[in-house]
Amino acid sequence: MKIFVLVLFSLLIVEHTHAEQRLWDIRLGDPCDNIAETESQLGSLKLSIDTEEGVSKYSGTHDGMNAIIVYRCVKGLLVEQKIIVAGISLDEANQFANEQQIKLAERFGDPIHNGLDLGFWEKLIFGFMGADLDYLTRVIVWGRAKHDAMLLINDVGTNLWQITISQGSSKTEYILNS
Repeated sequence: MKIFVLVLFSLLIVEHTHAEQRLWDIRLGDPCDNIAETESQLGSLKLSIDTEEGVSKYSGTHDGMNAIIVYRCVKGLLVEQKIIVAGISLDEANQFANEQQIKLAERFGDPIHNGLDLGFWEKLIFGFMGADLDYLTRVIVWGRAKHDAMLLINDVGTNLWQITISQGSSKTEYILNS
């Protein structure tokens, strides 16, 4: 019985660790045919698939948090991936964002913009230039190209926040505000 419990616990740890690697396991340009199988192996549930729009959504976990995972495909290849953790407090959102920033920096290097770490003078300069400080203080960007990663904290309701980690998403809003 102890061996069974140990094996079961080990499988849960492997699945949790594997789910954290979603951004590395499923990459932009990969065939979309493999996504459903990979998400199933990660323990995710299929929410919807819109073959005309090329969008599929799954409910799963990312780094121990419940998440919605959205994939967008064009011509059978992955062009965008979003991991959305929603319905958390501001403190939880900031803590989760900081943890994700560290992990993403290990993979992609230092971000070109870290809105969570903007100093007083940087905010003053951005504000003087007419930038949207509400946006710029909630986003971390690892590059301006579409394939670069981005992390965004959004206010989605009364004391509810959402973290979106994406690759393949447009950086237009960031570029226009910086």
